[in-house]
Amino acid sequence: MAQERVDDFFQMTKYYAKAEKDLGVQRWVFIGFERKDGYNYIRLFSYDLPREVFERRRWVIEWRKARLVCQYPKDNVRYTLHFYDKRLGLDVRLNEDLNKLIAAKAQVTKVQRKIDEYVAYNKVHNLFFDENTDADLLKAREKLATKIANVQEAEERLKIKIEKLQKGNNYVGSKK
Repeated sequence: MAQERVDDFFQMTKYYAKAEKDLGVQRWVFIGFERKDGYNYIRLFSYDLPREVFERRRWVIEWRKARLVCQYPKDNVRYTLHFYDKRLGLDVRLNEDLNKLIAAKAQVTKVQRKIDEYVAYNKVHNLFFDENTDADLLKAREKLATKIANVQEAEERLKIKIEKLQKGNNYVGSKK
């Protein structure tokens, strides 16, 4: 039973990866090194990297932190990580909507795969199987249609939020 849970976790990870690929998500990380000066933090150095590079070259981050600790031995040196989608920028307000959209697309992929497996199995093992009259299959397809509608709603929410943020940024820019 524990093995099934691990397999389910890996399968969901694959669904999320497929949904991110379909959406064209560009996973990046912004790394900022700071030292504490009284009550304020002063930025010393920063990186803006693709997440794959960050995961492979994590030692560079630790090396940079060690170097800054040696430069500022009396100050508290730290680094912060900000994971984001490159297309949407560092705006944190969009991350929640993007994550909801990715999760909805992953659910659609999962349900579609289960339906395909069910149909393939019953075509081979059930002599009287009919796709048009099978109650379980019809119920699953209704759920799939609902999940597809959820994906479309999430996409619309994300588009509207992006447009509002772009309009807000243009308005603030025109005031200056």
